[in-house]
Amino acid sequence: MPQLDPAVFLPQIFWLAVIFGLIYLFMSLKAAPKIAEVLERRQDRIVSDLEEAEKLQAQADAAREAHEKALEDARAKAASTVAAKREAIKADVEAEYNKLSEKLGGEAAAAEEKISAAKDQALEQVRAMAADVCKDVVASVSGLDLDDKTVAKAVDAKFADMKETA
Repeated sequence: MPQLDPAVFLPQIFWLAVIFGLIYLFMSLKAAPKIAEVLERRQDRIVSDLEEAEKLQAQADAAREAHEKALEDARAKAASTVAAKREAIKADVEAEYNKLSEKLGGEAAAAEEKISAAKDQALEQVRAMAADVCKDVVASVSGLDLDDKTVAKAVDAKFADMKETA
């Protein structure tokens, strides 16, 4: 094999150095700048992507805060609306209750007056009947003929005693 012949080592080493030099020159002048440019663009893109991500994160945080504030405002508004409606309903119910109480109180007073009038009328009828019965009993038992005023006076006295004890 001619590559292993020690007599041709020097020209082989020379051409090896020349080829490696040319490859190094080519790589340093052509390939390395392209690789460096690609790496630089890549780094710039990473930096711009990170900056954009930070901006988007800030926008998302602002949107989240705005959303939370809107929710808080909506909850506060709903709570105040509920409280206002509750107070309005309470006032309406109280007004209706007072109105109904007055109406029922008036009806109860009217009913009590009617009952009292009916009671007084019934007592007058009972008093008149009691006076007639008393006059008839006294006349049949003792044979006395009492006048209506005397009998009415005795019956009225007895009814007055009954009212006092009742």
